[in-house]
Amino acid sequence: MVDFIFIGPSKTASTWIYEAIRPHPDLFVPAAKDIYFFDKYHDRGSAWYAGFFRDAPVGSLCGELSHDYFFNPVAIERIHAFDSAVKLICCLRNPFERAYSSYLHMVRVGMFTGSFEDALEKFPFIVDEGKYHTNLSHIFSLFGREAVLILDFDELEADPGRFARRIFNFLGVDEAFVPAVLHQKVNPARDARSKTLARMAKRAALLLRHLGCSNLLGRLKHSRFINWLVYRQAVPQGSKGGVSYPEQLVRLYHAELEGLSALLHVDFSKWRVARLHDYTG
Repeated sequence: MVDFIFIGPSKTASTWIYEAIRPHPDLFVPAAKDIYFFDKYHDRGSAWYAGFFRDAPVGSLCGELSHDYFFNPVAIERIHAFDSAVKLICCLRNPFERAYSSYLHMVRVGMFTGSFEDALEKFPFIVDEGKYHTNLSHIFSLFGREAVLILDFDELEADPGRFARRIFNFLGVDEAFVPAVLHQKVNPARDARSKTLARMAKRAALLLRHLGCSNLLGRLKHSRFINWLVYRQAVPQGSKGGVSYPEQLVRLYHAELEGLSALLHVDFSKWRVARLHDYTG
């Protein structure tokens, strides 16, 4: 049923990857980018999950993208029990920037009004998603290293062509395919035109998911009119002075990066210094 899954974490170009994969003639992904079957809707059963792939062309490789699986050990275990041969894709980004991007998104769409430190305390998942060594160690213990493609967000910004080719090569499809999104910025930071309207849109999205209308939700999210109605281009909220990260977070992420470097045999010290210059999310 499913040949590959992008497992996250969030704020690591999942929408760009989705738009790059979607038009590939050898690949199929549902209209709904985030199905959340292996964490939020597992009780709905495999038949419900299979329904998302019923329109897949014969012979195409099927996949889904749900960015919350990465930091959820139970979801990873369910994926392994479902199909231990499935290929997994994840994209790593400077964990400090990723955490702050999550916070900015919540503020911009009216989900939270407090400080960055308050958000880290109230929403532990923001921190958990950046525990790269901890989460990948668990994933590797089940699937093995060769079953997981680990992408670098920095590479997408530097060479999107190579970034896309790595995905297609990993999946064993034509890597010469050039997606239209290659040099586009997908899902850029946006501010809510009305935070009340944005909260209503979020509740409506949750309701549609609950009712099993995820594919409809996916199509609505692609609507230019709806996006124009709810959001506008973001006003930069970063500062040249950078963001001050809590000391506890710095210690945690530095330890995680040391472990990640040892695990992948790649030096990730480039992310050790928590700086944010004119960062807009």
